[in-house]
Amino acid sequence: MKIASQLLTENDFITADIAIKKRSGQIDSANIIIFLFNGIVYAYLNHCMHMQRRLNCQEDAIFDRERQRLRCSMHGFVFKPETGVCLSPVCEGQKLQPIKLIEQEGM
Repeated sequence: MKIASQLLTENDFITADIAIKKRSGQIDSANIIIFLFNGIVYAYLNHCMHMQRRLNCQEDAIFDRERQRLRCSMHGFVFKPETGVCLSPVCEGQKLQPIKLIEQEGM
């Protein structure tokens, strides 16, 4: 999947549906979030580990009000954008699953 880099602006995000090949060989679909934070592009599977809901399931947002942490719009759980580590007590220390990105020729 190719996305033009200029579509991303600081603390904004896009979502995309992708196919994931599991170790078993089975193909599943997943939704990912892609965002620019402090000048770096990150991508994670788009779900909160608490109840497997998309981070933007109730609001079209993935950041807290200060735009410094990722936030689940249903539960309010917060995550460090740079690492995906959960900072909320129920899931503290667990991580969002990162997705490897490669930028080539502005895509």
